[in-house]
Amino acid sequence: MTCCTRCTCCLNAVCRWCVPLRRSVPLALLFICMVASPAAPSLPDVVLDTCLSVDRIGHGRVGVDPIAGRVQMLEQGPLSPYRLYLPDGDNSRWRIGYASGNPGAGDYLFVNSHRGYIDRAIALGAEAASTVQRPQEASFALLSHLGQRYLCLMELRGERGGRQLRAVFVGRIPFGMGGDLHLYYKLATPPPATTEPAR
Repeated sequence: MTCCTRCTCCLNAVCRWCVPLRRSVPLALLFICMVASPAAPSLPDVVLDTCLSVDRIGHGRVGVDPIAGRVQMLEQGPLSPYRLYLPDGDNSRWRIGYASGNPGAGDYLFVNSHRGYIDRAIALGAEAASTVQRPQEASFALLSHLGQRYLCLMELRGERGGRQLRAVFVGRIPFGMGGDLHLYYKLATPPPATTEPAR
């Protein structure tokens, strides 16, 4: 067998392996992407309902730690495109607020080093998430349910059918350092008040 014949045989063998390989590579890449980019964890309904009615007394199964007081606005200076709105709460463990004013990067809520961008919030209704209209008047709170902490921001948006209409952003706070807040958004009227005892 000449050198050219041996080379032709080798090429034919390689090409026979290429066809199934080309078919399996896209499937392998899809699997890797699914594992590397897990979906945002779901939000319990009771947590969402509590955020919608966070200014009421009695929240049932969800613990509520309101961040009392007005929200102050901090201008970050000429080098920063953001304005920060920080509640006056004296909780040294949690640094909570809302950053706005940067069209390029987008507004976001934050808890310590965790950020949740408004334009990435998952809508739980027909209305898509929009910017917080009056952060100085919004209600901020930390919610706790089954060992997990959540950030809640609730803002009044007028009335619908004779009942108050509220916009809420709720985000699960990651346990470790860093990591994004997976925000959920809903525009709705608050659920009926409940007297169920806390657990």
